[in-house]
Amino acid sequence: MGKVKKFNSLSIKKITGGKDPQRLIEEFILRRGFDPGECQKESDQESIRWMLALAEGEELEVLLESIKRPAETTIYMGVNVATVPVRGAYDVLAAALEIADGLVGIKVSLVGHYLVLSSSLGAAGITVEDLDYNYKLITAQQAWFREALAEELGWDSYLGE
Repeated sequence: MGKVKKFNSLSIKKITGGKDPQRLIEEFILRRGFDPGECQKESDQESIRWMLALAEGEELEVLLESIKRPAETTIYMGVNVATVPVRGAYDVLAAALEIADGLVGIKVSLVGHYLVLSSSLGAAGITVEDLDYNYKLITAQQAWFREALAEELGWDSYLGE
């Protein structure tokens, strides 16, 4: 048997596979017709946040979290769909939870005083097509969710924010 070479553990670096999640999100943003630099709102060592204008007063939030830990890096996408009023909050939340059962591939959450349709994905092995698909899931069900909420609550139409 030959001698086994000993390596200094500090000189061995971890090599992670796949594409850089930040570059994937920037490519996704470019495909939507936005400049990633202009859309970026916050950035630190652990997370980056972008906001994309979808319609009047409506934005898609894209959040890349746990950047320094590749195995734990996640991508969050979400859009506000309704404001929860103080008066009648119980009825709105109960109706939203009933309607949420009909959502496919996304979830509804209460964030502050907003109902948010969102998707969370692990960044490992993700593609731009996966981001596009989840974006389409959110936007395709957004109008349906608002209409179903208005119908469940007996509103003539969605009252907006």
